[in-house]
Amino acid sequence: MSSKQPNTPQTRSISDSTCKPGARGLLLALSSVLLAACTTTSTGSISTSSSASEWVQPTPHFMRKLRQQADRVPYIQRPEEMVGVIRFFVQARESAYDLLLELAASSNPKVAGTALAALGETRDERLAPYVAALQLRAQGGIKLQYELARCRVKLGDWDEIPLLISGLRDDDLWSRALCAKALRDATHLSHGFQPGGDESEREVAAQAWEAWLAAHKADVY
Repeated sequence: MSSKQPNTPQTRSISDSTCKPGARGLLLALSSVLLAACTTTSTGSISTSSSASEWVQPTPHFMRKLRQQADRVPYIQRPEEMVGVIRFFVQARESAYDLLLELAASSNPKVAGTALAALGETRDERLAPYVAALQLRAQGGIKLQYELARCRVKLGDWDEIPLLISGLRDDDLWSRALCAKALRDATHLSHGFQPGGDESEREVAAQAWEAWLAAHKADVY
């Protein structure tokens, strides 16, 4: 499936009071994987440029709040605290997009993974071409690649569906579970895959996913 071209809404300001709650609930397991897979090394204060932005811009006061949340990420140890930070960015909507896209290109895998998780949870398909164009700098291994794939699929870009299907054979239970959930949420199918099931049964289900992919290549690519 080809990535959509981004819309170009007029730039305007947003204040704290316009950030509405009600973002989709986040899986606690998501943050657990991020914390387990990524380093906790500080990257220092993070800055971003909003010149010529395509997105709604925050007021200076709210921009400081966004940066404060971003600066916390390398130090977070508790999964529920990470969930809170991701939810904050999701609720900020467009006012956080420029910063999140910058963070996703961070050399710190924990920062990059958190930003990708937040971008995906927005479910805003206008972000799809921007995320597809990201050049990941972090050395986060396959887990960060899975996070990028899940983010893209949540944004309506199915180009990374094959990677998620390959993730069904990952040795790590959480990786299998999160890849399976992303596939199920996108396609409303499971093919009987159980992340914690018997290896032979998982293999049968993984092959069913591969058969589905072969039959739907025109829809995916």
